[in-house]
Amino acid sequence: MNISKSGNYTNLCTGSNRANEIKHPGRQKDIDALESLINQLEPNHPAPHICLQPISQNANATQLCIETCIKRNWRLSVQMHKYLDIA
Repeated sequence: MNISKSGNYTNLCTGSNRANEIKHPGRQKDIDALESLINQLEPNHPAPHICLQPISQNANATQLCIETCIKRNWRLSVQMHKYLDIA
């Protein structure tokens, strides 16, 4: 579930409480929004696996995702074909 594509915050929270995995873009504003959403999960909800994906192959975007994943024990998700320039 990509939480940034939902236009309805109520649906977003409801869906997040059912999710066991969340794949999310890795810009700083997206990371901040994701953390806010995680903090609003139901108290007895098991922590979902978070997969953070750099929004581009830009070195700074990739480094932000790497550092964030290490700091928060999240998973890094990359589109390897883009890094290898394979169509």
